[in-house]
Amino acid sequence: MPYRPMLIFLLAVAAIPASLAQSYQDALKELQEAAGSPVRETVAYFNMAKLLADTLSPHFQPDEAYDALQAAQRSYRKLNGRQQGRLPAGSYSPATARELKQHIREAGLEHYLQKGGSAPLRHYLDHYGRIPYELEARAMKALLGFRLRELPHHIDSLLLFAAQQELALKRYRPDLVEALKDQAFSAWAAASDTRALPALLELLGSRPELAAQIDAPLSEALAREPYITVAEQYIRGADQRLMPKTVRVVYFYHYYTGAWSDLLGFQNRYPFFRDSFNIGRAIAVAKMSPDLSLGYTDDRREVYERYIELAAPAQQAYVALMQLVARDLEEGDWNGAMADIRRFQPAFGPSDPRINELLENLQAQGEGLEAVGVSPAVNSIFGEYAPVLSADGEWLYFCRFDEKDENIYRSKRLGPEEWARPEAVAELNSTTNHEAPLSISTDGQQLLMYQGGEVMYATRTGSGWSAKKPFFEEARRPDWQGMTVLNSSGDVAVFAARSIWCTGARNEHNIDLFLSFREADGSWGDPINLGPALNTPFEDRSPFLHPDMRTLYFSSNGHGGFGDLDVYVSRRQGEGWLDWSEPVNLGKEINGPGQDWGYRISTDGKWAYFSGFSPGWREELYRVGVPEAYRPVPVSTIQGQLVGVDGQPVEAEVVVRDMETGAVAGRSVADPATGRFFLTLPQGGLYSYTVTGEGLFPVSNNLDLRGQPDVLHREEAVRVPRIAEVIASGEALPLPNLFFETDSDIIARESYAELRRLAQWLKSNRLQAQIGGHTDNAGGQGYNQELSERRARAVRKFLIESGAPPEGLTAVGFGFSQPVAGNETAEGRAANRRVEIRLSRAPRRNGE
Repeated sequence: MPYRPMLIFLLAVAAIPASLAQSYQDALKELQEAAGSPVRETVAYFNMAKLLADTLSPHFQPDEAYDALQAAQRSYRKLNGRQQGRLPAGSYSPATARELKQHIREAGLEHYLQKGGSAPLRHYLDHYGRIPYELEARAMKALLGFRLRELPHHIDSLLLFAAQQELALKRYRPDLVEALKDQAFSAWAAASDTRALPALLELLGSRPELAAQIDAPLSEALAREPYITVAEQYIRGADQRLMPKTVRVVYFYHYYTGAWSDLLGFQNRYPFFRDSFNIGRAIAVAKMSPDLSLGYTDDRREVYERYIELAAPAQQAYVALMQLVARDLEEGDWNGAMADIRRFQPAFGPSDPRINELLENLQAQGEGLEAVGVSPAVNSIFGEYAPVLSADGEWLYFCRFDEKDENIYRSKRLGPEEWARPEAVAELNSTTNHEAPLSISTDGQQLLMYQGGEVMYATRTGSGWSAKKPFFEEARRPDWQGMTVLNSSGDVAVFAARSIWCTGARNEHNIDLFLSFREADGSWGDPINLGPALNTPFEDRSPFLHPDMRTLYFSSNGHGGFGDLDVYVSRRQGEGWLDWSEPVNLGKEINGPGQDWGYRISTDGKWAYFSGFSPGWREELYRVGVPEAYRPVPVSTIQGQLVGVDGQPVEAEVVVRDMETGAVAGRSVADPATGRFFLTLPQGGLYSYTVTGEGLFPVSNNLDLRGQPDVLHREEAVRVPRIAEVIASGEALPLPNLFFETDSDIIARESYAELRRLAQWLKSNRLQAQIGGHTDNAGGQGYNQELSERRARAVRKFLIESGAPPEGLTAVGFGFSQPVAGNETAEGRAANRRVEIRLSRAPRRNGE
């Protein structure tokens, strides 16, 4: 259709201001007059193209110039040789057309570059056909740059663009390949914690292409939390060559063990680094290690000394040094041991904490502590070990090995240092598995035990112990679980385990301390590593959390110490469970060159019970004083018996809460056979305790340990009536954990949690209550009557606001008309200032 190009130009001219349109009119007129003449059309289109391609002209329009030139080329190709010869000289030729096309493409690129943005450049590439590579490269470089700036600053958008444009980026903008990754990581970092190891590992797993960007922060996070085995699972899926800093941290934990097998394992897993980090020397030194399982003898001294000098500060060099001085330690020749240690100290470096702390402990003054056998009645010709002392100090559980089987025994305390003949706990033992006790809950109602390689628990029943159950569900069970202990409130477990989340390189000797929180359904949550302050790349095991819930004792061979395993103490910082103080060695009177582990501390903090080898080379139970500086925080105890109105034992739970925070401070399930309960409480708090059980009134009381100079040991006989009995008798029950400001109806803040629980209890049990206020006789009758009424109304209002049905609550004041004690003493007046409730059943509504 010969006039189609002319229509395009007419439309273009319509958009041009009148003052600039004359030259276009001339060009268009030439085109119109050339219609039907191929020779004249070729010249007219070519002239139009030149006019529109002039960058100095106000008529410059590169797209239309390009279209006009293409029209001229098509017209020219239709001409025969004779017609081509009739073209005016200097008007059109293939060579001048090619030159003009190049000019238009170059001018067009500059035009669209000046517009900015990716859309104009995409139009240019689409409109101008197969342009020369140089122009295409310039256009693509600019387009990719603009496109990157236009993208949302989000990791997914940036990496999707990188994937979709991978070939174009590599060909035209290789500089943007890493820049895109940098921007993607920056976008992720802006919304994430770049110090958090799990977040960085998750990013590496999902975005291995960001390995180079993740390397530095991951190496720093891994140095703080060296969970090497977990990290290696993610590093394996990335290009290790892009992660030299992270791999260096991984190597350190393989090197630090000093074991040849760990170094060889590193070489196999990281072939690109097999010649890095001077690993060849480390392997050569590791091969020189004496067989440490044989122990030190004088004829091997030269081999030991040479190895220690070359291998330090690796852990095996430290182990070799401890074996070299073991004889001096056993004989109490502290000076002789220190002389050898100081001689090798330069090899470990002046700041090695293991050496410095060891020397400090060797120089420390002792307290004259000496271990003694627990009792001839307990220790026998068989082996006794794994002692577990109940928190009330009345029972000692342990494992006895009779050369055929390991079983759980227990002994009753008869006096301060006297124990009854032990008896086997038949319901916990079997003929097919080995059993050993691990710990017993503070209330004595749950026993944790080791059976056939698995941690189990059993609960006390009216006739003995329940059937044993696994501590962890299968999905949450670590690879191996050892000593496990519960806190006093029973909602936190601390245990030793082998897991991929252990500190350092994975091997069979790498054991860490973990904790787990009890979930609402009674099961235990995922294990959480207690962190590098406590855990090392070696053995950290045998935890014992004292009933003060702050002091943790455990054994380790990774913190230095005197030998194979030493006992350490650490204090919980703050109210969380993951912040612990640096562990402190219990000293040379407790620890020696052998394995010191399994220590259990009495509730009063004065004695440690443990097992050790007797001269006959069998294990027996011992006790030793705890150095005063390393004793736990003193705790008060409350114990007693829960009985019903009929005087019979009641199955119930006593829950203690901090009245200021509402947090559970302890709990005790009463012995179903006797109703006895036992609780420990940290010093310095105001506590409430409440008895809870099916169909029981939640009897409560309080215990004020604020400003208490000494520990308190309180015996309580608690009468726990059933709801039906209370309703039938019409008995008024006091609310002892309710406090008011002096001479006021303003409820004290420490009462809030207790009242909220009472409101929910009334609601869930569909009960109504009459709230009665009482006063002492200080002041006039009218004043006390009015005060008692205001207090009763204040309690009713608070209960309603906390969810209790308002229609079931009434408030009445009795002034001082119903005293329960004499008003002659301060104690009597305090007893008379009270609020009581009388319960009744809520009427059933229609349809119920």
